[in-house]
Amino acid sequence: MSVAYDEIDLKLMPAPSKEQLEKLVREKSGYEKRWAARMLEKAVKNEGFITSYPYPVQVWMIGDQPVFSLGGEVTIEYTVKLKQMFGNNVFVAAYTNDVMGYIPSLKVLREGGYEGETSQMVYGLPSKWQPSIESDILSKAFELGTKVGLTGK
Repeated sequence: MSVAYDEIDLKLMPAPSKEQLEKLVREKSGYEKRWAARMLEKAVKNEGFITSYPYPVQVWMIGDQPVFSLGGEVTIEYTVKLKQMFGNNVFVAAYTNDVMGYIPSLKVLREGGYEGETSQMVYGLPSKWQPSIESDILSKAFELGTKVGLTGK
């Protein structure tokens, strides 16, 4: 058995301005309004916002079985792409080592909606993920996969 683990700084888009947050507090409802109010409070106190999140990526080789462990609720595209990289024997587990919200693929991020646009609000993040999220995670997964002996494409 072998294992490799690392964390990458997943970049977030710039946080909304104080004025944008004030507008959201006035116009939104539910979790979006609660999120905007919390972020506005931080902005008023000049507490600042995080610009990235330490994201865990791990791979285990248990005999001939590769198991990738990814933090958060990853979308299906990550499993598909890891299987394309390393073969159909790959198993991908999500919600491992940390949960910080949905981890959208670039496709899902561009589509918007809850998974790509606003789910980070529920977890208290100040903004959505940068478009580099998918390539950053898959690059690190590829690197760690080769460290445990996988041959990738």
